[in-house]
Amino acid sequence: MTVPLPDKVRAPVRTPEEREKARVKLARKWAYLISTTTYVPLVHADLERPLTTLVNTAFDLLVREPLDLEAAEAIGAELVAMHCADKKSLQCTVDVLAPALLADQDVARIDGVALRVARLLGGVSAGFAEAVRRRATDQQDSMCRALMEVARKAVRDAESREEEFVELSTELTLLQRQLSHQLLHDPLTGLPNRQFFTTRLEEVLNSGTASTLYRIELNGVPVLNDGLGGPRTDSFLTAIAVRIRSAIAGENAMVARLDRAGFAVLQETAPFTSPPAAVIKKINEALAETTYIGELGLATTASIGVVQSPPHRSDPVELMSAADMALRYAKQKGPGQWQLLAPDEDAADRRLHRLAAIMPGAWETGQLRVGYRLRVGLVDERPVAVDAFARWQEAGLRGQSCVELGEETGLSPQLSGWLLRNAGEQLKTWQRRTGEELPLGVSLTPVQSAAPDLVPSVLEVLDELSLRPSLVQVALPATAVFSGRAMANLTALADAGVETAIHDFGDVPSDVVRLADLPLRSVLLTPRLVSQARGAAKTSLVGKALEGLVTFVHLAGATVTVEEIHNRAEADWWRWAQADHASGALYTSSQERADIASLFKQ
Repeated sequence: MTVPLPDKVRAPVRTPEEREKARVKLARKWAYLISTTTYVPLVHADLERPLTTLVNTAFDLLVREPLDLEAAEAIGAELVAMHCADKKSLQCTVDVLAPALLADQDVARIDGVALRVARLLGGVSAGFAEAVRRRATDQQDSMCRALMEVARKAVRDAESREEEFVELSTELTLLQRQLSHQLLHDPLTGLPNRQFFTTRLEEVLNSGTASTLYRIELNGVPVLNDGLGGPRTDSFLTAIAVRIRSAIAGENAMVARLDRAGFAVLQETAPFTSPPAAVIKKINEALAETTYIGELGLATTASIGVVQSPPHRSDPVELMSAADMALRYAKQKGPGQWQLLAPDEDAADRRLHRLAAIMPGAWETGQLRVGYRLRVGLVDERPVAVDAFARWQEAGLRGQSCVELGEETGLSPQLSGWLLRNAGEQLKTWQRRTGEELPLGVSLTPVQSAAPDLVPSVLEVLDELSLRPSLVQVALPATAVFSGRAMANLTALADAGVETAIHDFGDVPSDVVRLADLPLRSVLLTPRLVSQARGAAKTSLVGKALEGLVTFVHLAGATVTVEEIHNRAEADWWRWAQADHASGALYTSSQERADIASLFKQ
């Protein structure tokens, strides 16, 4: 690209004749190149004249203040009006105008010429795109009007011209079939779409024919889209659709495209059909074969969920949900894996997903409540804190399992403020009645811990309730803190005087050495470690490892809390390991406690 002249160098002034000659030459080059990219119903000379006008307009707009982007858009629209509507025509236009505008001696004197050229060409591109869209819309409207006119004409002439009516009816039928095909097929690949596929799935299920449903998701499509652009990715997906269809040829199967990277295959069982493993092998082999898009060789893998031999007259929507669940299990294994879902295997997960979907309504109607449990010192078993947690008694959920379910629908950030406010109000009421002060403990989920407004929302609640920050302990998950997502919030809470802690600690041994860098008052061990201690001898490898873990936490200046303590033997074991605090059924009855005062009436 020609570099614009520096501000201090003055280019020689051209005469109007020289300027006009240069622009005509540029228009001639533009006309020649654009005629090689698309069919234009104009002879070369007739094409040069309007392009010369557009060249002059572009140069005039560039030196005019302010830059008229609407006029620039008109250049792009004029190209479409001249039938230069192919994407290569726009690319050719930019390739011709950009260097010419930047290298022009008159334009080079303008400050910030590169930015102005970019904005001008951006306006040309915007006008081009809008004109193409309007053109497509007008064509569709024209087709619909033509269809309506055919229908009206057929009705009008039916009685008097029966033969012509038959001919027109045939034409109308063909148009209706074309529209029906467009409604039921994916416009990019030509495969049946979700609506067509679901209808066929329902027919097969109602017929009682044994079948297998494959839910396919291509891996890495967002990366391809970002790295190569939408058009090349579309070309690749079109080729992949052909590959999948070829792979299942002869399998008595139908393939459909459901979304950007998602496909589905419905295989009706017959004596000659292959089992799922063989079908998936064919699909994977087809996907692994290199596909060339221009000079680029591309290949991909797929995660596949399989549901086989569903019951007669099954609900197609439920079956598609089961296939999606199988796909989710496959993706958890890693890219390129597949999972066959056994009958009713996803019942528990579907129940949780249903609960996640209705949880906002349950919270709105007051079904979600706050529960409490005591945290005691292991040495004297005197209360040292009250832990608050969300509970959904009707669904049988409590604590982290309840709040984490809210993350499925984005409800959990709201639940953290609700939990702290309601528990804080109860704590204030209990303090006024008894004159005693106990810290209030609240454990957050990863999403809650990384929320950008966590710290101001916590401080706002404390200010509303006139609670000292030191009376509240906020525990963030170890995974979120050590990954850095919640580190800033942890530090800010500690700086504000709030007692900070981490929960679910101990899953990653290397995290122990990072404790000293954190402003922590307490560490809550992961329940997995607590369960491993049950029945473990103090002299065993497990016993020594857990005792050492407690020692390391103490060296970092934090206390150790163990949860889910059910009996005296477990309490004695952790007392021997020198843990500081404990909670669980041993100290609070298994019955849910709905208020703080009830904790002390055991």
